[in-house]
Amino acid sequence: MTHEKIVVGVDIGSTKIAVVAAQGASSGSRQSNIEILGFSEVPVPYGAVVNGSVENIKQVGAAIKEALAEASSRSDLDIGVVNVGFSGAHVRVSAQSDGVIRPSASMGEEVTQRDVDQLVDDMYRAKTEPNYDVLHVLPIDFTVDHATGVREPVGRTGIKLGGNFLIVSANNQSIQRTKKSLLEADPGLKFDKLVYAPLATSLAVLSDNEVKAGIAMVDIGDHTTDLIIYQDRVIRHIASFPIGGRHITNDLATGCGIQVENAEQLKKEYGVAVSGDIPLNVEILVNFLAGRPPKPVLKKNVALIIEERLKEIAAMVYAEILNSGYQEKLIGGIVLSGGSADIAEIEVLFERVTGMSVRVGFPENLSRTVKADAVSNSTFATAIGLAWAGIKSIDPRIQSVCKSSVVVRTPQTPYQQPEPPKKSEREETKKPGRFFWDLLGKKEDNNDEY
Repeated sequence: MTHEKIVVGVDIGSTKIAVVAAQGASSGSRQSNIEILGFSEVPVPYGAVVNGSVENIKQVGAAIKEALAEASSRSDLDIGVVNVGFSGAHVRVSAQSDGVIRPSASMGEEVTQRDVDQLVDDMYRAKTEPNYDVLHVLPIDFTVDHATGVREPVGRTGIKLGGNFLIVSANNQSIQRTKKSLLEADPGLKFDKLVYAPLATSLAVLSDNEVKAGIAMVDIGDHTTDLIIYQDRVIRHIASFPIGGRHITNDLATGCGIQVENAEQLKKEYGVAVSGDIPLNVEILVNFLAGRPPKPVLKKNVALIIEERLKEIAAMVYAEILNSGYQEKLIGGIVLSGGSADIAEIEVLFERVTGMSVRVGFPENLSRTVKADAVSNSTFATAIGLAWAGIKSIDPRIQSVCKSSVVVRTPQTPYQQPEPPKKSEREETKKPGRFFWDLLGKKEDNNDEY
């Protein structure tokens, strides 16, 4: 079965592999929706992926293989090329500036799209930490001669073009393990693009009006919480905090005296972000250990534990928004995503802490089908965003913000399935967020494992 502009997103998470196969409209990069062709979700063994980095290649490869087979069966597709997400503690974001003289241009000649793309391409050779590779170059603004803060440089006259960029890089060993896990799943499998997972999520859950007006997308993952700030359709700021949903689960396990898997189920089924209205005498019976009677846990205590950890996350996010200098420009407020965004009343808590408008984001712009309904949740948001990354431009001002691994697709270059690689050609190949403990009235405890 063949389709035009079919893309497959593979989200490698700490707890599951999510796969979405989708087909975009044929009208170009500005189409309004995509059609979901197939999907799957397969659990990942505990410890196989830690802090967003693949640690057990064979286990992750087996999970990817199962997930791709299930998605392929549902969509009647032979999946050979995928977009893959990456995130976690091994990701670094830095701000850099650079300029180039365009020797082929005469005085007063217009800046062309080719000039802009060449400047961005040069930034992939930007200096990073040892053992790190640049994977995204995100323009903030440009300079043309002495004019600064230029949003759209093409068409301006000048002989010198420069820019301010956010450079997203990742540990190359972690990248290699991700590639190897894909080869473990299928030796013929190739990836087109590696995409920073929160960036992919924002493609799925944010509307065009929100990224124009100004919005902060907060992705509460398993081990990290990531923040991306958009303003005037441009990514202005990225930060990451080493705290996420797993820490809430661990808090519940410790506070209630139960196992981690019981705490995770407790969070999903009974978790509430605001404890004020919960009666003091409501008990939840937890089957915490085989052969033992269920353990009674007060629902009030569960809510209090969740509330305190989410307050901490919300305070960190708000402090980073203030630090970015864009707080007054975020007309759209905050959009929450990630597994922990499913906790009841989480938007109420974030509104109280930040004083900003808050909504929980779910995948947008899907052609309404039974399959689309099945993936319209936080579980598949990143995988859907990875599919979007193969259809529309993250930043229309440049050719691509991704360092493509197989084929670069532009509006002039249609998508083509690459030939399966020969065995000899197989690849073997945030500015970090800060803790703002002073907002919480507590000191950082270096021995705290959450």
